[in-house]
Amino acid sequence: MSAIPKELYGLKVEVVRSNRKTSALHIIGDELQIRVPNRVRDGKIIEILETKKRWIRNKVVQIESRTESKDRDFVSGESFALFGKNLKLKVLEGGRVGTKLVGDYLHTNVRASDIGDVRKFRIKTYIEKWYIQEAYKRLEDKVIRYSEIIRVSPREIKVKNYKSRWGSCDKKGRLTFNLHLIKAPHSIVDYVVIHELCHMVQSNHSPKFWHEVEKYDPSYKDHKKWLKLNSAELIR
Repeated sequence: MSAIPKELYGLKVEVVRSNRKTSALHIIGDELQIRVPNRVRDGKIIEILETKKRWIRNKVVQIESRTESKDRDFVSGESFALFGKNLKLKVLEGGRVGTKLVGDYLHTNVRASDIGDVRKFRIKTYIEKWYIQEAYKRLEDKVIRYSEIIRVSPREIKVKNYKSRWGSCDKKGRLTFNLHLIKAPHSIVDYVVIHELCHMVQSNHSPKFWHEVEKYDPSYKDHKKWLKLNSAELIR
């Protein structure tokens, strides 16, 4: 018998069994949750996923199209977020190329010879590199803080440019976060960090797992909802 796929159309497949009477599919962030009664076996879950493939694919396309419709021009005056605060982009010519934070501005230096699409690509690359550097530094601080509170010891922290996933934790305690996460308010970032660290206590999304999350983030349901509603705006 085929195993339940771990991923489908870029979404992490998560099976949630409970005392419910019917089955249902939900896309939450980067996860495709299939909620089924306890008695449902893996074979039936695979069958449900097969019959719903078109629906899942269409939903993913809709999410991606909403994101693409808001592509940036990467010109002076555009806003970029850092922990919920808007920073203004200021494009400068000359000097050392790259992006740095100056007050409430993201100063991005490019060569005068960079024009058109090349200029746009350079600015985008510099800003993304800056976000990665900031994410490593800021998220490491939060992971250290909450690791001591939750009493777990993650082995490694990575940052990647995901389109939908906000974080992950593998069986060896290696954490990976979306570089766009630090655009969200501190409370939302804290929720994701707590979420992933709690996977070192409970590896699934069972009621026990969510109980662990709630111990360290009593408002996690609100934070989870906020992330779902604002994910397309963050990942731009």
